[in-house]
Amino acid sequence: MANPLRYRYTTGPISCSEFINNIRVLALNNGSKRHKAQVKIFNLDPKPKKKVFDETFTIAANSKIQTEFIPMFNSFEVQILTDSRLVLMWVGGRSGNENLKGNTILHKDMVRF
Repeated sequence: MANPLRYRYTTGPISCSEFINNIRVLALNNGSKRHKAQVKIFNLDPKPKKKVFDETFTIAANSKIQTEFIPMFNSFEVQILTDSRLVLMWVGGRSGNENLKGNTILHKDMVRF
C-alpha cells in the first residue's frame, strides 16, 4: 500500500540560536478538503539522531494548525509529511514570541526528500 503522506519535507540540520526556548511548526492547508500533516522533530546531538516529537494532525480546509516543542538540545531537524502539495509549512526557532534569525525556515526553503 502506498504511503498516503507522500509529500515529505525537511528543514535539514539547524543549530539552535542562543536564547531559543521553543520550536514552532505551522502548517497551512490551502485546499478545499481536509488534509493530514505529520510533524517529526529530531534531536541531532546524539548519534544516531533521536526522534523527540511525532504527531499527526488533521487540518480542516482553508485553515492551519500549529504546535510547539521546547528543545533541550543544541541542534535539531524538523520533518513534515503531508498528503497534499496544498499544505504549506513554516518552522521557527523562537525566543518567547520572537523568531530567531537563522532558525526560521519558510516553506520555499524546505527540502523535499
